[in-house]
Amino acid sequence: MFYPARMSNVLIGVHQRWLLEVTTALHKQGELEILDLRSVPVGDVTFQVPVIPKEDLEKILNIQFRIDRVLEILEPYAQKTGNLLTSIFSRQEQQYVPGYSGSHDGLFSDILSQLDRAEEVLKIQEDLKKNRDHYTSCEGYIASLERLKGTGISLSYLKPAPFTHFIAGYVKEEHSSLPDRWLAEAGTDEISLYSEKKDGIILIFCVSTNNHRDALSDLIHASWFNQLVFPESFSGLPDDMQKQELALLSEYATKEQKLQEQLTDYAHTYLSLLQAYREELILRRERIDINRKFGTSRDVSYLRGWVRQRDEEKLKSLIRSATGEECFVITEPADPHDDVPVRYDNPSWLAPFELLTTTFSRPRYDEIDPTPFFAPAYLLFFGMMLGDAGYGLIIALVGWLLYRGPGRTDASFRDMSYILLCSGVADIILGTIQGGWFGDLLPRFFNIQPPFVLIEPLNSPILLFQIALIIGTIHLNLGIIIGLWENIRNRLYSAAIQENIIWFILQPSAAVLLIQFFGWTTFPSIITNLAIGGGLIGLAVLFLKKGPMGFFSLTGFLGDWLSYVRILALALATGGIAMTINILSEMIASVHPFMIVPAIIFCIAGQFFNLAIQTLGSVIHALRLHYIEFFGRFYSGGGREFIPFRENRIYTHVNNEDYS
Repeated sequence: MFYPARMSNVLIGVHQRWLLEVTTALHKQGELEILDLRSVPVGDVTFQVPVIPKEDLEKILNIQFRIDRVLEILEPYAQKTGNLLTSIFSRQEQQYVPGYSGSHDGLFSDILSQLDRAEEVLKIQEDLKKNRDHYTSCEGYIASLERLKGTGISLSYLKPAPFTHFIAGYVKEEHSSLPDRWLAEAGTDEISLYSEKKDGIILIFCVSTNNHRDALSDLIHASWFNQLVFPESFSGLPDDMQKQELALLSEYATKEQKLQEQLTDYAHTYLSLLQAYREELILRRERIDINRKFGTSRDVSYLRGWVRQRDEEKLKSLIRSATGEECFVITEPADPHDDVPVRYDNPSWLAPFELLTTTFSRPRYDEIDPTPFFAPAYLLFFGMMLGDAGYGLIIALVGWLLYRGPGRTDASFRDMSYILLCSGVADIILGTIQGGWFGDLLPRFFNIQPPFVLIEPLNSPILLFQIALIIGTIHLNLGIIIGLWENIRNRLYSAAIQENIIWFILQPSAAVLLIQFFGWTTFPSIITNLAIGGGLIGLAVLFLKKGPMGFFSLTGFLGDWLSYVRILALALATGGIAMTINILSEMIASVHPFMIVPAIIFCIAGQFFNLAIQTLGSVIHALRLHYIEFFGRFYSGGGREFIPFRENRIYTHVNNEDYS
């Protein structure tokens, strides 16, 4: 619990005919991190890389590509099972597809038989795409026809003619002079231009002989001119043609609905199955790719990795069972000087707080895991800083709802919601002790005195100031004690004296001298002399080790100690702002009876704003007191994450009892 899980280095050798069975069993069990034998050799022995079954790998990649094409089409049509609220209040278990345990060939055969039918969606999607293109074009034609309605211009004029060329378009009103200017610059009287103002635009109709087709092309490409283009099949008046296009648009809409319904039916039939097949293919591919990390001799395949010491016997039993005893498994305890991966070893109720430790840095293998010390102190600091039981109730409720909702399927989200829930409970307890219920809302508006109040920050700031410094003293010295233990355990006795023990001499010596200097009390001369001697010895050791920089060690320790006063500062900020919101709400309500509703709205909005700001501040500063002041006494981190060779199943489920 106080150190990462103890690891063992494992060397496994199996007959090559059992390689697939062993790889599958290890993948299912998920307790071994497999190393690349090319970078981690076994002594001076060199091995060849096992032959990768390229045909199976190519089939997997080809089938996976085909499945991806189908899934890309079907996933948008998946039926939604609910939203966040329904997932919270209505517990729905995810439906899994049974995993496939047969051979590669059997899996490929099953997939292809389903995929051949599912790929009908490719044609449906192509039809849908064409239909949407037609729908979009039809919308454009209808808009263009709308501009020509009522002009009396026949669409037949826009068709190619033997001797004339006709175009239609429009310009914005601010460009109304540009067509005449262009016509004047054309320098010919064989181009006729007619304009008509309609609905904020200027319709332009231009006709010329075919000799001036190039000149009209210049007009078409002018940035200020918008040409109206229609298919050659269009004829008659725009009004009549628009009615036909509107009817056609309705047909396209109906066809799209039918095509989407077909895709929805296909999604209902094949989506879950194809997702499961794709997942199974990915797992099979991982089992093939992992072979690249193995070594092989004539008949034996070798692999090396890391496993928790407590899982050694399960691993050995697994390998023997998968190979019929045709194997060997050699384990030895990890050497801290090796690149040993780090796996936390905390109980389930503490494990979510590993997220906060990892945010700073994962511990090294030979380093203490600070999570057991981190979690309770973090909750204490957060609760004291926020110091409002009403806010704590809201935070705990939000954490609980998130834990029941998205936290059920997402591990990181589950950890964060668990931490939020615990933080809310801590704030309820410590906020009750500090008398905070949305500030002074209960006594101010309901004449109710909160129970179990031991200290009120706004009424007793000096007392809370003293408590904060006492907590800081305990917290810092806990870090020094842990650092002392680590140095002694690693036989760094000189560092233990110079970095840890020295502070147990300096602190009490400084306390005695300061108390006597300010006249708070007097001590016997022997205690005073011991304090002076201890202080001189401590300073001598400090300055001998660090030279002039020893002075900054003293000021740094003092700064770290005073940094815990932020507990008081944030508690005062939370209570002060909440009380100010309540006072302003009371003032608004006192203006007129009708102002009660705005006063209530202001009070609720203000309290939620204060909740958000102060919660964020409490989280940041509670983490800061650990990451800077506490961790700085003993912790450096920098460990490598333990990444086991493990199945990651989302859509499928297998019975792993045989591999546990």
